[in-house]
Amino acid sequence: MKRITLLIVFLFLFSVIAIAQQKKYVSYTVKKGETVKSIAKTYHITSKDLLKLNPDMGKNIKENTVIIVPNLDYGKVEVKVANGNKKTYFVLPKDTLYGISKMFGITIEQLVAANPQIAAGLEPGMELVIPGAGAILTQKNDSVNYEFHKVIKDDTMYNLSNRFNVSQSELLRLNPELSDGLKLGMLIKIKPLQKGAYEKNGTTEKGVVEVAGQFKERLDFSKEIDLVMLLPYQLSTLSDSTRIENFGKNNSVLNIATDFHLGATIAIDSLRKRGLKIDVKFLDSENSTQKLQSHINKNSFKSVDAVIGPLYFDNALWLSKHIDVPVIAPFYSKSQAANSNSNLVKAAPENDLLQIELLKYLGQHYHGENIIVINDGRSNSQSKLWQVVNQLKMFNNVQKVSVVKSENGYISSSKFAENLTKSVNNWVILVSDEMVTTASSVNSLKGLADNYKITLMALDKGKNFDSIDNNLLGQLNFVYPSIDHIDVDDANVNSFYKTYQEKNYAIPSKYALKGFDITYDALVRIATKNSLDQGLVAGKSTRISTMFNYQKNMLGSFENKGIFIIQYNADLSSIVLNN
Repeated sequence: MKRITLLIVFLFLFSVIAIAQQKKYVSYTVKKGETVKSIAKTYHITSKDLLKLNPDMGKNIKENTVIIVPNLDYGKVEVKVANGNKKTYFVLPKDTLYGISKMFGITIEQLVAANPQIAAGLEPGMELVIPGAGAILTQKNDSVNYEFHKVIKDDTMYNLSNRFNVSQSELLRLNPELSDGLKLGMLIKIKPLQKGAYEKNGTTEKGVVEVAGQFKERLDFSKEIDLVMLLPYQLSTLSDSTRIENFGKNNSVLNIATDFHLGATIAIDSLRKRGLKIDVKFLDSENSTQKLQSHINKNSFKSVDAVIGPLYFDNALWLSKHIDVPVIAPFYSKSQAANSNSNLVKAAPENDLLQIELLKYLGQHYHGENIIVINDGRSNSQSKLWQVVNQLKMFNNVQKVSVVKSENGYISSSKFAENLTKSVNNWVILVSDEMVTTASSVNSLKGLADNYKITLMALDKGKNFDSIDNNLLGQLNFVYPSIDHIDVDDANVNSFYKTYQEKNYAIPSKYALKGFDITYDALVRIATKNSLDQGLVAGKSTRISTMFNYQKNMLGSFENKGIFIIQYNADLSSIVLNN
């Protein structure tokens, strides 16, 4: 009897430890004499982050107060070595076959073959044999084969970079979760093992997919394309003695122009290698309409197929009114909504489109989900709140839209539980850019995710999400709209990054990505449809980080309405829902 009692106690303690290891945050009771600063130091976070986790706590913390703190054991994986070379693993609560197989770099089939008992399902405490587990693993996905590595004790970004001859920035690009630091047992991508399926002659090329509404690439190699690139190189302001000194340091406009130029030249070179005849003239706009007028006086634009730039929207608008050639304005400006011209092309979508496209997508995919809207209660957010609520109520067969407002930024789990339902999926939509409300909502919803199906959504992934752990967002199936998205598993993305790094010895900035995307897309549309105007209305396309979905507005300008609807998965991968 005594042995049985001891066994029960052991199993209970094992379960408690296992559960604690699975949770990133645990509760903690404040002891006498402890302060916010001392507790924060114990748990290796800042006082500011501790207060964000506990927005109702206050700076003068009281004894016996129960708060949330990081679990110092989170992410630890217990693997036992048996019989000299056989590894076993104890199943923890919430473990899945997929998660365990990914952790050790094996297939689900291999895991089941080694452990036939799990065919009927996993149970906490099960001891599994891990077949062929090793430090260096390979895994095949849809488009790229990668070399993988399971993080072990004493691994650092520095020694991984040296060991595998890959830059730390490349590791971060392939594994965005590393921004939160290395964790024991984490499976990370090291580098691609082979070139992607669509890489041809060193170029970055999208495969032609026959999908309704998608742009279909059919290049006319007999056409000669005449392109003008107008960027603020500011050459006249830099003498030979200061040009190198200033380059890339203090002149942010020059940095942007240079990065955009470097991305654009890769697009031009790749299409030339495929056989397109492209004549490009690079001109310095100097951010001056007087300089633009000088270029018009000195150069004939009659045979030009398109002008990319100037970077400043007002200058691009001015130029479009003074030449009879399509002028592409690359970057967003608050003034672009109110200004148009028949040959002006707005390559950057309006910010208002983020909300419009998300609600449009939700309306098309609504099937009886329970809808809850979160708001911070501030007066300046009420107009947007009720605008969103009214649009949600217009969905077909919507019975109810619940609104939950924070009190001093805090929303308790019980307040959410009153509005959640177990019978259907719960769409929880955040209509707020307030940081405390965002953090409180995520933490409260995470505690309810075990008992309810929850999909958290936001109108934008803004700065209010900067301090939110992506692991939590993944567990809440986070959905948000975005102007940019990079699929690190895509062969074309990897090809571009590799080419850019080989040429420029640097990771491409967002401006370099835009330079490539806008230039490549414009040239391909011209080569396919013989003119940019015809090419712009030929369907939607997606390049390295940008979606292009051009439509003509009432004033005649072409506007890009390409918005990604992105969802995080529990494994921190992301998918585009509206491809």
